[in-house]
Amino acid sequence: MKLSYYGYSVERHSDQEKYLFDMRGFVDAFSRFQNFDFKNRFFHAGENVNLLRVKESFYLYLITRSQEVIKKIKSSDHTVSEINKMLSRDERLGFASYVYFGESYIGFASTIMAPKTKSFAFFVNDVFDAVGLSDYRFVLHPFFQEATYSDAMSMPFLGRSSIQVNKDNKFYEDIRNFFNGTAEEFKDVDSFEVVVKPKKRQNIDAAVKKVISSVGSQGIEKFVCRAKHELSDHLMDMYLVGNGMISDMIPKGSDSEIYDSIIEKVTVNDGLVIKREEHQSHESFKKERPKAFSGFFDVASWSDMFPDL
Repeated sequence: MKLSYYGYSVERHSDQEKYLFDMRGFVDAFSRFQNFDFKNRFFHAGENVNLLRVKESFYLYLITRSQEVIKKIKSSDHTVSEINKMLSRDERLGFASYVYFGESYIGFASTIMAPKTKSFAFFVNDVFDAVGLSDYRFVLHPFFQEATYSDAMSMPFLGRSSIQVNKDNKFYEDIRNFFNGTAEEFKDVDSFEVVVKPKKRQNIDAAVKKVISSVGSQGIEKFVCRAKHELSDHLMDMYLVGNGMISDMIPKGSDSEIYDSIIEKVTVNDGLVIKREEHQSHESFKKERPKAFSGFFDVASWSDMFPDL
């Protein structure tokens, strides 16, 4: 499961002022606020979404899938039955993404049917609207990284790689000539993309490194290699040209196991440390909490402010 990292900030619409402050207290207070009529009012694409606290700074972001047809199959005789018919009236199937909140960033991991980060940002903003903070927007900032050719050349394992070249690279003309094409015939062809694909689970580092050393840097629009730092590691995407998300691979498991994996990754990912510091020091942000958020950082205040919810 892929764990991707995003910085976050809060923007005020009325004057476009941008704020960077620790949101963990707000999120924690919301998750502890025990008014389920209020919690059930949030939707995305016609399905309920909610945020449940698992451990400190660690949450399940859930979406129901009542519109999906989900079957249960008995392996011994292939008997098929519908999951939804086994649920009580107040029970629904939920699919979870995992959200780790840091002081100025989040780690977000999801499976295929779980909600994504775009939905999560909408959800937080819906909560803002529901509690009278509609002048403020929660904004996610993807943490991008770009590796160098020398980084890739030092990797002991390289797998599937793709390179996109335009007319400024000599490789473009080589490919055109391979097809006996003329400049006139290929005048509207902007670029070629070449994929170097290994046999299953095979290390093709020698071949990919030959491509890296031969292709040059002129006219390269995208160059992505799948790589491992150690032979026992998970494969990761290295963006030699173009932007890729800073991310880690974490194994699936229980909520506690996923939490432990996230804690381990966020402490050792050097790229995350660099981007987090860059985000925190960005001059466009005011490093303070707007007064409008006062009272939203402990759960007792939520109950006092919204006694009728």
